[in-house]
Amino acid sequence: MKTLPMLCLLAFASPAVFAQDHRIDGGAYFASPAQEATDRAQLATDIAALPVLDAPTPTALLDYLHRSEALLSRAQRHGAWLHLQTARDIDDQAAAQASSDIGAERDTLVTRAQQTLRKLGKDGFDRDVAALPELGRYRWLFEGATRNLPHELPEGEQKVMDDLSDQASTAYWNIYQKTRRATAYGKVLGSHGELDAGKDADALATDPDRNVRQRAWLQREQALAAQGETYASILVGIVGVNDHTARLQNFADAPEAIYFARMFDRADVDATARAVQAQASALMDYQRLRAAHIGRQLGLETVHSWDLAVPLAGFRPPAFDYDELRRIIPLALAPLGRDYTEHFRQLLDPANQRTDLATAQGNRVNDSFSIEAPGVPTGLFLGQWKPTLKAASVVAHEGGHALHSQLMNEHGVSPFYNHGSSWMQEGVAILNEMLFYEYLYRHADSPAAKAHYLQAQLDEMTFEIFTSAEEAQLEAGIYDGVVAGKIHGAGDMDKLTLETTRRFEIWPSVDPELAHAWIGKRLMFEDPLYLANYLYAGLWATKMFDMATHDPADFQKRYAALMAEGFDASPKVLLNHFFGRDLAPDQLVGDASGVIRRKTAALQALYRQLDSHITATVSAASHAKAPSEP
Repeated sequence: MKTLPMLCLLAFASPAVFAQDHRIDGGAYFASPAQEATDRAQLATDIAALPVLDAPTPTALLDYLHRSEALLSRAQRHGAWLHLQTARDIDDQAAAQASSDIGAERDTLVTRAQQTLRKLGKDGFDRDVAALPELGRYRWLFEGATRNLPHELPEGEQKVMDDLSDQASTAYWNIYQKTRRATAYGKVLGSHGELDAGKDADALATDPDRNVRQRAWLQREQALAAQGETYASILVGIVGVNDHTARLQNFADAPEAIYFARMFDRADVDATARAVQAQASALMDYQRLRAAHIGRQLGLETVHSWDLAVPLAGFRPPAFDYDELRRIIPLALAPLGRDYTEHFRQLLDPANQRTDLATAQGNRVNDSFSIEAPGVPTGLFLGQWKPTLKAASVVAHEGGHALHSQLMNEHGVSPFYNHGSSWMQEGVAILNEMLFYEYLYRHADSPAAKAHYLQAQLDEMTFEIFTSAEEAQLEAGIYDGVVAGKIHGAGDMDKLTLETTRRFEIWPSVDPELAHAWIGKRLMFEDPLYLANYLYAGLWATKMFDMATHDPADFQKRYAALMAEGFDASPKVLLNHFFGRDLAPDQLVGDASGVIRRKTAALQALYRQLDSHITATVSAASHAKAPSEP
């Protein structure tokens, strides 16, 4: 018997392999919950005692900023610990309130440090840097203080507004989660027995019986649509809170305020999304290629959304058990350098207690993310572990966030600079996913396996770029429509969803039930207007992927410097350091579309091989059944 190659890929593990849970060691943060609560109370007192200085000497200013950094490090540690507690139990209201409180205190601390810097003025700050060059590392903090000035409220008013908006946002997000969990999707009888159309969606999507796949898909869409008005009310409420908050801070609207905080503006987002829309044929060509191959494989004239997850003929998707995953991901990330891959091995090693995962979701949040704080090894939280390719890619992605934070910590990046533009942070994580799929594709030993992983990679690339552009247009359109009084309920949101998505892809015209897709875009409810970040992140990640796979040695030098420097300048400056030149978004769009078109052509060649094999098999079977000539 031919031995399966390393990546054809992973052995099919029994359910027992996946039954082991892992927990992050909370003791790495605080000796006990009681000690955390005590220290948090003291931290609140210490932050409250931090003054705004009027005219400090350079030495006094440096001491003040060091003191602020120490307080901020402590606040970030509490924030990480509380994030972990609320993720393990979504009903832990005490931890949720404490998390909100520490966030507000952290904001107060940063605001006071910025107010002290702002009082110096540019000339004063430049003189202090000349007298004490070590102050130069805080120049971006000073520039941020100046940038935010027109939008800051008096400290007391800011706190009241933040508290109220945070409480409203948390409440809306909790209602959304509970509504999703309470939704009854109904049962569907398939080849694996009677399954839940919602909870068992992945299994039903691959059922060999097309009627089963169709019923499951339609039941899910109908169940979401049945609660459409509830979801619409939640989203309209979120828009109202964010719009009102933005106007109180002297912004024109919520998109302007939130985009401003993420270092881009509405005009730039709109222009970049339009540039992607102009290249939408790259996505549509890929979707048509997939549809045509599935149609040939299944003998269908019209392929629908419920057919897309059907496995390629002759290929069974492997299960990714955690131990094998620990081995594969570092190998896939080799283009990022040996130091990076060794750090990833340490992150995933259960002996280090830096991963938190469970096989049963229970009361855990339905999400995955990194947990990071200065002075503590970064961790990885996985809401519920499933041994699937997608779950494996999530480990690569969220582990990328964790590794970025870990490397910044090790290089002494100031806590003022260990969080930056969200889209830059996402780009780092998305690159890991692209490299993960590339490794699986390159090391698979059959056309079917190669096609499977190349499809997964193309799904990732097109999702991050084209779907993100689509989502940016949709979410901004919802905000515009609600504020203008043109969008009131689910029907209005359904209509806008179809109008938007049809500009980018083929499926909404085939399956109009996709009008309800806005309901499933949880970030609209959890982190409003965040989706636009993935557009920029996807473009940057695809460019980095192209660089890493064509010239790994050069890329590793650039990437190591990027990982070590933190976010101590604007994204434009950081990218200029990384690339050695400026790259406009439309150039990144063109480059990314080129990568996607080349990958699509490679997939088309694999499909031809698979079609030839299927034809030959059918022909051989026909000859075998033909009667022998006398």
